[in-house]
Amino acid sequence: MESTLPLDQMYEMQKALDARIIKEKGLEGQDLLPNTVLALQVEIAELANEWRGFKHWSNRQKPKMFPLEKCSYCGEEVSYTRPTPFMADAGADMCEHCWESTRVEYAAAHDEHIGEFKDYPHFPKKQPQKLLEEYVDCLHFFLSIARQLNLPADDLYIPDDVAELKTVVLFTEILHNVGMIIGGEFLVGGYERFKDEQRHFFRGALACFYSLGEQRLGFTFEQIAEAYTAKNKVNHDRQSNGY
Repeated sequence: MESTLPLDQMYEMQKALDARIIKEKGLEGQDLLPNTVLALQVEIAELANEWRGFKHWSNRQKPKMFPLEKCSYCGEEVSYTRPTPFMADAGADMCEHCWESTRVEYAAAHDEHIGEFKDYPHFPKKQPQKLLEEYVDCLHFFLSIARQLNLPADDLYIPDDVAELKTVVLFTEILHNVGMIIGGEFLVGGYERFKDEQRHFFRGALACFYSLGEQRLGFTFEQIAEAYTAKNKVNHDRQSNGY
């Protein structure tokens, strides 16, 4: 993974943010690792919720693409709309859900054909900005955990030959390995051996996290680095404003 902002520089930025939070919140000497592990698990769940691909019960299984657009019919803010097929509603826009419902009902009632929503040739190019923001929120906590485990920056670099897994499997593997960072002591036979295993669990989670971002969510490292830098500034601003 290469960028004008390498991982080790992001690591130093995270250390500085953590140091500020610890000092300003009076947390010196406290073991914050359990809190940070739980915080990371929550962020991973929020990332999965924004991705939506596991929601087999829903018609909407893709992340929202920004900027959002408002459907003139249902009022929902959605990733894409297209001009209504009805001349009487000229100027109105319709989301995919309303379009497909209308297409089926109208065809049945009038014996006329309305094309599929996806066939519209003028959709603008967009980015899943909220998904990227959730991803870098996770990265903040990964880096904070690395600091608390006293890991060197070299441990943040994972070979790119990680096996390609299904997205749902990657999410569950990340959650499992992150949990084992603090939850595996009773399984491995003693504290000293557990300290050795923590690095293994951390790097296992991180490998899946990188694979998730690049292979499955389609983020480039440059996008991740830029978003991390922006969110790091937001987090400093929050501390200044009494967040």
